[in-house]
Amino acid sequence: MNLTAEQRQFLQILSDGKKKTYVHISKGFGQPVTPMAPTFTNKIAGPLLKMKLIRRAGGGYQITDAGREALGSGESGFG
Repeated sequence: MNLTAEQRQFLQILSDGKKKTYVHISKGFGQPVTPMAPTFTNKIAGPLLKMKLIRRAGGGYQITDAGREALGSGESGFG
């Protein structure tokens, strides 16, 4: 499974297992919370949802067991 650097960082932000909203994710990427923050978050989350590495939880996202495995395995799209 090839993950981009952004996708790996997204999973890292969710790695504590708590539900995170686009505000948490934008701040985790070091970006200001602007009207484009949900768009930025959804752009990265879409492929991760399809791969079942994250799931929607309330108004945010939560990492799945498969997401933890992908993050822990050190797999990336760079190698």
